[in-house]
Amino acid sequence: MKRVVTALALMLAMAAPALAVEFEFHGDLKTEIRINSNQSAFTGQKEFAAKLYAKDDAPGKISDDDVNDSFMSFKYRLWTEVASDDGAVKGVYAIEIGGTHFGDADKGGSFSGDGKTVETRWAYTDFALADGRMKVGLQPVKVNQFFWGETATGVDYKVGNFEAAWFRGYEMGDTDSNAEDLDAFYLRYNIKPAEDVKIGLFGVWQTSDASGDLDSLDGQTWKVKKLAGYDLDLYTLGIDGGMKSGAFFANWDLMYQTGDFMVDVDFGGYFAHIDLGAKLGNGKLTYTFWYASGDDDREDGDLDAFIATDVDIKADYSSVVLFQGLNSDQYFSADPYIQDKGFMINRVAYDAKVSDRLKVGAAAMYMMTAEDMEYTDGTYDYADDSIGFEIDVYAKYKMYKSLELALAAGYLMTDDALDFYEDDHDGSADEDIYVITSRIRYKF
Repeated sequence: MKRVVTALALMLAMAAPALAVEFEFHGDLKTEIRINSNQSAFTGQKEFAAKLYAKDDAPGKISDDDVNDSFMSFKYRLWTEVASDDGAVKGVYAIEIGGTHFGDADKGGSFSGDGKTVETRWAYTDFALADGRMKVGLQPVKVNQFFWGETATGVDYKVGNFEAAWFRGYEMGDTDSNAEDLDAFYLRYNIKPAEDVKIGLFGVWQTSDASGDLDSLDGQTWKVKKLAGYDLDLYTLGIDGGMKSGAFFANWDLMYQTGDFMVDVDFGGYFAHIDLGAKLGNGKLTYTFWYASGDDDREDGDLDAFIATDVDIKADYSSVVLFQGLNSDQYFSADPYIQDKGFMINRVAYDAKVSDRLKVGAAAMYMMTAEDMEYTDGTYDYADDSIGFEIDVYAKYKMYKSLELALAAGYLMTDDALDFYEDDHDGSADEDIYVITSRIRYKF
């Protein structure tokens, strides 16, 4: 076997100059550490905030007593780029070992390291076409960080400020009707009205004529990729962008959704986000606000909640306790909302560059849902929209140019909306929640 590998390597080495092929090899290797959390069932599982529960079926994820847990995991992504014809054609292939805990026998983290854990993340061809570039295959999708920012199979074409794409996120395997697949058609046009102002206009139509039956949304997961197999037409229209003026900067996202689900139910969600900030000394002060609309009655025929397709909301601009932080596979929510009740955050953060190697920051925020979290304990009905007030601190240190050490901690003083997730419902949140995380990241 070694002889075969050596022979192939020699053949490639000899063929590369003749074919004018350029090879690049990259990696993003992360070792992630959950130092501690006092409510590991709430913060240490795969994200579950988007799951819709009936009022009498609220999950017991927050215990009356501390449930402490620490773990280590690794998430490695490696990718190769092969280019020819002076860069006119490029092939990209990436693999990933994702979220394997130290000691997890099922994913190869136990004795001997055996386990089938490698997955394909990207596999696409990128080539020049009529003054633009076309990508075909499994590729990163970057519509909007709050709506769709993951991978999917499709065709994407960019030329100048214009972009058009078709993505198929789901294919019905037992039918020859393309209409039952979940397809997305995407258009974007970016404009630059001034030197430091960028504005993007975009629209996405997601459609499927699948014939799946659904008596209730209870038990479903509130994101488009989890509604595959049902009849839907969802139109998302948006504007995003940013600007700079001296020390001041701003970023914004606005989206409105319309369409129908299962013919008789109408989409009508909306989303607004803004960052306002200024550079101060060796750092920056940033105020962040976003509002995702919620639905107060999922049985009334109007789905007023904003719905994302596939995103990973980062703790860098939100909450260390609730969203994806340094532990990239264990967190409460991947989406900019909780269930179909929406979300609102007011956050102030200061980030400072202490030296060329060290960056530190702190943030304070107040969070709530757009609509009340409603639930019952069998005797009493409860409803509240206040999640609570949170304080975060974080730091990143470059040990080497390509090796980064990071630490983050968050403490959430919970308010009564999170009683929905407690073991014992009494209308009042009884347990504050904290998370302390760390990461070693080697990127090349």
